[in-house]
Amino acid sequence: MTQPAFFFKQLASALLLLVFSSQVFSLPKDRELPLSVAAQQMQWNNQQQRAIYQGQVELHQGELLLKSAQLEIQRNAAGELEQAIATQPQGQAYLRDLPDTAKPEIEAWGESIDYLPAKNLVILTGKARLTQGNDSFTGHKLTYNLVTQDIQAEQKSSSDARIEIILTPATSGKKND
Repeated sequence: MTQPAFFFKQLASALLLLVFSSQVFSLPKDRELPLSVAAQQMQWNNQQQRAIYQGQVELHQGELLLKSAQLEIQRNAAGELEQAIATQPQGQAYLRDLPDTAKPEIEAWGESIDYLPAKNLVILTGKARLTQGNDSFTGHKLTYNLVTQDIQAEQKSSSDARIEIILTPATSGKKND
């Protein structure tokens, strides 16, 4: 192999490694990115560090997307997002995230979605549903850990319908989520 061809092959390999390694390590860093919120109305209380957004609300933070009719965010004294509560009266709020590039994105719905970034938790309440790939979880309340991808599902009371979980086996030698 000639010197220039060898150099370009090494350079291309290094660039591919850099691109793929940065994608793998970028998702946990998403929680450190700024929030971007769009809505039709917003009310900000500076003393309480609390905002209420209304009307076709969309929150973006890296790969995270949260859509709802109303969104209430609370920041701590350091200005970091402490909690975001999305609600959708007469419907369901929506969340999408890609916590790991090696796995399918998660999509979640609930009458209320409580996002707690410091605890890496998303709590879905009211006709809650979460999917990742072909797997799905439904119940009154689902608690999902964005880092470990652990899920806790529960119903409102013992008289309610049971939770439903569908786990799809891996096919063609692929590892399932």
